[in-house]
Amino acid sequence: MESITYPASATECAQMEDTDVLFSTLYAELHLLAKRQLARNWQPASLSVTTLLHETYLDMAACDGPVFPDRARFMGYAARVMRGLIIDRSEEHTSELQSHHD
Repeated sequence: MESITYPASATECAQMEDTDVLFSTLYAELHLLAKRQLARNWQPASLSVTTLLHETYLDMAACDGPVFPDRARFMGYAARVMRGLIIDRSEEHTSELQSHHD
């Protein structure tokens, strides 16, 4: 398994504000976070860990504004995005089930 070098200080993190850089640096940790988020929440069959992680990336990369002064804030924001995506997917699934019963 490849070793990941995390930013050591807030200054280093400030230099890594770009979501692309943060995602590539923290990919393994984000993958574990996505796995935990799916385990904690109801998991639609069509949502895999990798899909959740990639949808999180797309969502976060589309935002102009969030600046992450440290790794903890970046990971916290990523967790909130993942929870939102899981909720959205669950609501879509519930809607589909209800429409089939009507």
